[in-house]
Amino acid sequence: MKKDKKEKKEARVMMIMVGTIVTVGFIAVIINLSYIIFAKGEAYKKAAYSQQTKSQIISPNRGTIFDRNGEILAVSVSVDTVSINPKNLKYESGKKVEPEILAQEFSEVFGLDYEATLNKVKSTSSVVVIARKVESDKINLLKEWLSEKKITSGVNIDEDFKRYYPNGNLASTLIGFCGTDNTGLTGLELRWNNTLVGTSGMLTATLDVNGDSISDENEEYVPPENGSNLYLTIDSKIQGIAEQYLEEAVIQNNAKYGGVIMMNPQNGDILAMANYPDYDLNDPQNSVYTGLGDSWDTLTEQEKSDARYNLWANKNVSYLYEPGSTFKTVISSIGLEEGVVETDTPGEFHCGRFYHVGDKDIYCWYPYDHGDLSLREALEKSCNPSFMRLGQRIGAKTMYKYFEAYGLFDSMGSDIAATPKPYIMKLNEVGPVELATMSFGQRLSITPLQMITAVSTISNGGTLIEPRIVKQIENTDNGSISTVDTVEVRKVISEETASKVRDMMHSVVEEGTGGQAKVTGYEVGGKSGTSEPPQNQKEQGYTASFVAISPIENTKLVCLLMLFNLTEEQEHQGGTICAPVVGKILSEVLPYMNITSGNSGVQSNNNNKSVTNVKGMTVDSAREKLGESGFNIVCNGDGSSVVLDQMPRSGAYLESGSTIYLYTVEGEEREKRVVPDVRGKSLSSAISDLRAIGLNAMSDGSGTVISQSTTAGTEVEIGTVITITARENASGGQ
Repeated sequence: MKKDKKEKKEARVMMIMVGTIVTVGFIAVIINLSYIIFAKGEAYKKAAYSQQTKSQIISPNRGTIFDRNGEILAVSVSVDTVSINPKNLKYESGKKVEPEILAQEFSEVFGLDYEATLNKVKSTSSVVVIARKVESDKINLLKEWLSEKKITSGVNIDEDFKRYYPNGNLASTLIGFCGTDNTGLTGLELRWNNTLVGTSGMLTATLDVNGDSISDENEEYVPPENGSNLYLTIDSKIQGIAEQYLEEAVIQNNAKYGGVIMMNPQNGDILAMANYPDYDLNDPQNSVYTGLGDSWDTLTEQEKSDARYNLWANKNVSYLYEPGSTFKTVISSIGLEEGVVETDTPGEFHCGRFYHVGDKDIYCWYPYDHGDLSLREALEKSCNPSFMRLGQRIGAKTMYKYFEAYGLFDSMGSDIAATPKPYIMKLNEVGPVELATMSFGQRLSITPLQMITAVSTISNGGTLIEPRIVKQIENTDNGSISTVDTVEVRKVISEETASKVRDMMHSVVEEGTGGQAKVTGYEVGGKSGTSEPPQNQKEQGYTASFVAISPIENTKLVCLLMLFNLTEEQEHQGGTICAPVVGKILSEVLPYMNITSGNSGVQSNNNNKSVTNVKGMTVDSAREKLGESGFNIVCNGDGSSVVLDQMPRSGAYLESGSTIYLYTVEGEEREKRVVPDVRGKSLSSAISDLRAIGLNAMSDGSGTVISQSTTAGTEVEIGTVITITARENASGGQ
């Protein structure tokens, strides 16, 4: 009995204890829930929301870059980025996808390494990118495979954009390229990145248990703001012509690199800007390797990096050079403006073969004494002693005043590329020797863009105008267009002075060192230049250049061409190797721009006729049209075939009896001819020799041939026009 009572008592105690524990536990749960709800509720709510939602960044469409005529130079095309959520890779049935199967498909479709891809698929990260910038054909293959295998979760295909350059190498150092994130890395893509790039948008969506998006009132969409379009001042046709002849010149003269700029001096518009070597904008990395050939593998990583940036750099804006005798146009303008010289005063200067300045004898480039010269004659012959004497008359202080007015101390072209500070020594450091060398364009370093801008100032009547590369900016969201206005900086010289310098530049081409830049039927002015390296930097080699203007009055075009790092042993005079190239460029660009022909050269001869553009005509119509001018026609196509190309192209002036070659098949093979050396022959004999092998001739002057536009031994297309200059009395040139 006592035992039963004792057991009942213990049971009651146990029940009380259990009840107490349960009550205490329940109270603790209530307290903890209250803490969670009231103290931590917001934090846990946010954490839960973040696990149940997905925020997707929506890339904006990068603006398109057009040339002045609306031709696309750079455009963003729609591509996709493929990523995965490794933990959510499941079949429709809910079963997890085997990593090996998915990795195998990814590697085959996208050309990826299998082992590296497998590691990505097995990753513990929440999101892993498999492939970027994937074209639609590969995306379609992947989608078909996913549908076939019934893989419904964990693979993401997000829209993205890839930069594409339809013209490959065209204007590559000017335009530049983008990185994988569509951000500009070089050239205009970098300098105008903020205008082109736009602003990203965002989509926030609710996810189900499988991580897939579901409709929800909390879904938020912030649209992207697309980048603006740029319309450049560049003309793709002119750019292509300039690049073609620049490449030929660099290769033929074994120069390390070359550059060319073409500008409208009336408004500062840059019509062409090119460097050679160039590269493929769609594959900039591999273009570097190809350019360096077998030597690439021997370079250190730093050397490889330097080589890349050297190739990608727009040297017309970002590199300094000594302009040489082209700078004599600027010195002439200063002397005339200051009234210390006139254009045609006989015996104004004396060459003497050299000029003693300070403790140095500084020699003329010409191996003989030019004798007594006027300023015009000094410019025609590019006489260094004459310009050293002119520099002394001007004086350093006055010279520097005009340097500043011409913008030579400014970092010009910062909207095109990174620009260096010009190297012109401080005024208080200029002694007699320094003043003398600067007077013929050496021992001062400026950019090619500064040089052509100075000549453009002379060409437009004396007003410094900022170079312009972007003409218009188009807002792609609302279609509004803003124009980048021409900026006139200041008046530098009078219209009278500018006219005198242009007239002397015309004499340089007609009578002096620029004879090989003549374009039959057009008035062309110019100035050659050759600068030698400093004594302690011989490895830099010589720089040859030529600057041309056309027409002489109301000038519409200025062209500057440069060849760098030429050896002393090879031909390195600008008048010899650069002037002919500029002449070729102008012979195609001037007719294309519909610039009115002048009254000089062969056009004045009634026997010479302009070659008509017959592309797009039938062969029969082309024969009839060209036959009216007395030209012979050679064509393999039948009469109803459409003419796709012709040689020579329109704009050339040829004598009756010259031969025009017509082509009617795309990619039709064209015969080549080796240009003979006709210098020293009579004009009639030279023309006969050229015609005998299927080449055409444009001639200027009479007597003995002193120059030809294409170097002897060069292989050219049949029908090519060779411009030959003849004089009764020959003279040399710089």
